[in-house]
Amino acid sequence: MLTKGDKILIVCVLLFSIFILFIFYVYGLDKSPTYALIEVNGKLYQKISLGDNGQKLKIEVPGVIGVSVIEVDKNRVRMLDSPCKDKLCVLQGWIEKGGGMIVCLPNRVVVKIIKEKKDEIDGVSF
Repeated sequence: MLTKGDKILIVCVLLFSIFILFIFYVYGLDKSPTYALIEVNGKLYQKISLGDNGQKLKIEVPGVIGVSVIEVDKNRVRMLDSPCKDKLCVLQGWIEKGGGMIVCLPNRVVVKIIKEKKDEIDGVSF
């Protein structure tokens, strides 16, 4: 049977664990360089360095059905305008974490964020 002290200890450990996870989520420990890759029809169009020292710019990307406008704001990226009918890529909003992706299928424009790893070891390597 759990005593009052056991319950207090369990609650304190859980709160501390949640606090630590929150800190890792907000600040993160990964300081590797982050890039935004813009691809048109499966081919690399432009690679942009992101981060606190990053640029603020708008890029016009010629796609299959027209010109898409991509906005870069230091460490985040979004599709500002696109010639596609539904504009789902525009509604996606800002992406800023590694692995984030915006896809405009009708215009065949893809924006993705990648983190560059220096000594990446896959599951097969020893």
